[in-house]
Amino acid sequence: MIDFPVSARRALAALCAVLAAMIAAPASAQDAAGSSDARTLVLTPLSFVKDTDLDFGQVVASDTAGTVTMDTAGNLSVTGGVTAAGGNPIPARFWGYGTFNQTLLINVDRNNYILTREGGTETMRLDRLSIGSVPPIRIRTRPTRFRIANPDGFFAFTIVGRLRVGANQPTGVYRGEFVVSLEYE
Repeated sequence: MIDFPVSARRALAALCAVLAAMIAAPASAQDAAGSSDARTLVLTPLSFVKDTDLDFGQVVASDTAGTVTMDTAGNLSVTGGVTAAGGNPIPARFWGYGTFNQTLLINVDRNNYILTREGGTETMRLDRLSIGSVPPIRIRTRPTRFRIANPDGFFAFTIVGRLRVGANQPTGVYRGEFVVSLEYE
C-alpha cells in the first residue's frame, strides 16, 4: 500500500468526488431554437429610403389636452396633461445616396397630419414637422437645403414633430403617414 501525504489524499478525494459526480449525472442535450431577422438597406445613386418610422413611444392621456414634441435628437418634451410613459421613442430616419458636396432639397409635403386609432375612428394631429441631420442638428431652411458632406455620398436625415393628444384621448395605437421628397441638384 502506498501512503500519500495528507494534502495529496485530499486532492485525490476531491478529484474522485468530481469524477463521480460527472459519471452520476450524465449530460443531457436540450433542444433550443432561436431566430433572428436579417436586414439591410439597399441604395442606388440619387435615391433614398426610410429606415425607421417616427415613434413617440407610449404616452398617457388625462382629462387635460397636451402635446408630445420630439426634437431632432429623439428627446421628448410634454405639455398639458400628457405624460411620457416609456416605449422606444425614435425619430423617423431616412438614408440617401448622392455624391460628395452635392446639394439637395428635402421637403415634407405639408405640416399637418392626422393619425387614426387602429380599430377606431379617433384621431390625433401631428404637426410642426422638423428635419434634422445625422448626427442631429436641426436644418432650418425651407425647403430644407442639405449638402452631402460624406465623401462616400451616403447621408441620413431625421424627421420629428409635435403630437397633439386630446383630453381623455382613447387608448390605442395611432397611425398615420407623411410624404417626404428629395430633389437632388
